[in-house]
Amino acid sequence: WMGGRVSIIIGLTGALISMTLGCIYGGIAAYFGGLVDTIMMRIVEILISVPYLIVVILMSVIFDDQDIPELVTLLLAMCITGWIGTSRMIRAQFYRYKGREYVLAARTLGVPDITLIFRHILPNCIGPLITRAMIAIPGAIFSESFLAYIGLGIAAPEPSIGILLSDGQKVLLQYPYQ
Repeated sequence: WMGGRVSIIIGLTGALISMTLGCIYGGIAAYFGGLVDTIMMRIVEILISVPYLIVVILMSVIFDDQDIPELVTLLLAMCITGWIGTSRMIRAQFYRYKGREYVLAARTLGVPDITLIFRHILPNCIGPLITRAMIAIPGAIFSESFLAYIGLGIAAPEPSIGILLSDGQKVLLQYPYQ
């Protein structure tokens, strides 16, 4: 249970941060469009091309000397690339709803951009966003478990699902019930 607690904290926190960053980035790119959208999506394409494991290794090396807990390092590494899929999905949803009649009518009446985004467009993106979050939470838990299993995640005294699996593999043939 203690290993599950750490994994669930990482899963929920990582998914929440990734969803927030993805919503902001994708919403800005789609709402303003044009050159802003083009530049922002090229940045996303560059970040997509960097493998996730390389980012985690770099974060582990960079923050190894500092007095930063492994949990924060792991969350930072997960959030550097975790928001990209959400931003692309939110961007598509914003483009879908940005040209609807009720948004054009509100814009014609002089509604500010921030109100258009948070009252008229973003509430329509909640369904796909919840679906994406429900996929992101187990994905973050699996990533944390994998990284702890290979020794890049949470350190050994702290319980984690990956550490427990790694320890259990050592005694699998002697004590298979454990």
